[in-house]
Amino acid sequence: MANTAIYLCAAVAIFLLITLLFLAPAVQNSFDEHSHVETPTIPRAKAVLTSSASIRIEATEDEVFDAITNFDDYSWSSAISDYKFDLPGPPQTGSKGTFKLYFDGFGSRTAQFEITLLDRQRKRIAQRTTTYPRWLLGGETVQEVVPVEGQNGACEYRTYHTVEGLAAYYLLMAATEELAETQQKSAGELKFFIERQKR
Repeated sequence: MANTAIYLCAAVAIFLLITLLFLAPAVQNSFDEHSHVETPTIPRAKAVLTSSASIRIEATEDEVFDAITNFDDYSWSSAISDYKFDLPGPPQTGSKGTFKLYFDGFGSRTAQFEITLLDRQRKRIAQRTTTYPRWLLGGETVQEVVPVEGQNGACEYRTYHTVEGLAAYYLLMAATEELAETQQKSAGELKFFIERQKR
């Protein structure tokens, strides 16, 4: 009797795995693949979902970039806080640590991350989560600040978050809108924080 239950569970697990392997590409192909944005460590071919946001901010590029790279004070964000790095000193490409991530209605959790790109000259930073194995769930967020042509004292903040791995298909089917809303809310909070300081 116990052997029958084990075989039955194994058969169900194999069936679910095979179904997922065939279903995942079909679901991914039903979405616009051109909307997948590659990141420093996630190529477009492995991207399952990308959410993005951009907003114009009445501030210099340096002011905005300083705010998004000031890991000691992320008070402008309601979604991310409490950055802690493994090693002392200024963060740089390769720096690792943890941060707290807040979800509306779901509380908070601590996530591990690594900075995969920190380009102060081009005003670009990327960090990927390392909490789970990449084949299961990996995500990388890129933030960049670009000038607005002909507008001194104004810039555009852009951010996108690309997800890969098997569990990313759940996010694709169940949380695409929520991820996009979170990105846009975060961009709005950054704008409000910076422009309020300039008044």
